[in-house]
Amino acid sequence: MPWSPGATIVLHEVWNERVWAARPMTVVHDDEGRIVLWIPKGTRWMAPSTPPTRRREPTRGERLATSAALGDWVFTESEWRVSTLSLMSDGDWHAVWVSWLDSGEHCGWYINLQKPYRRTSFGFETMDMMLDVIVETDRTWYLKDEDELAIFVERGVFDPALAERVRAEALRVAGRAERNEPPFSEPWPEWRPDPAWPRPELPPAWESRCR
Repeated sequence: MPWSPGATIVLHEVWNERVWAARPMTVVHDDEGRIVLWIPKGTRWMAPSTPPTRRREPTRGERLATSAALGDWVFTESEWRVSTLSLMSDGDWHAVWVSWLDSGEHCGWYINLQKPYRRTSFGFETMDMMLDVIVETDRTWYLKDEDELAIFVERGVFDPALAERVRAEALRVAGRAERNEPPFSEPWPEWRPDPAWPRPELPPAWESRCR
């Protein structure tokens, strides 16, 4: 069944059947093959981190790739830094994030490359594919974290064919932004959350994966 607007869900990232990251988010819309989720600045979420028993490598990409390759990570509680609306559609290998400054000014879009989502009893599951696209308000864009995607391929975490699919998806969606096609042509920058919504919080059993 669809989630009701205002409900708090957990968006899990899952790698090899284990939770990789967990974000509590508020449901804005769940219908007609599109999911819209809200995560305000300051929300606490769980991110993967190098265990204290292993050497901490110098770059984020190396640390994440090693953890994924070994199946060995711990969780660090982090604070979400930018108020974000996430738009996901059935079958897509990406989510489009709409972001705002503290002043409320729209500051552009972020294309998060990820596996197509699936529903769970907690909310939704996906997995980050490392590569991202930054789209400015004037629709200029650039790729972000190409180095992290390359490290995941070098370490054997992602195969080259998967990496090429991710890159092709990034360019496809960036092209939609350039042409002002949905969702970039839609009035999401003017959207505002219901002030009655509380800040979403992870439930005590956030690490569980109930299907």
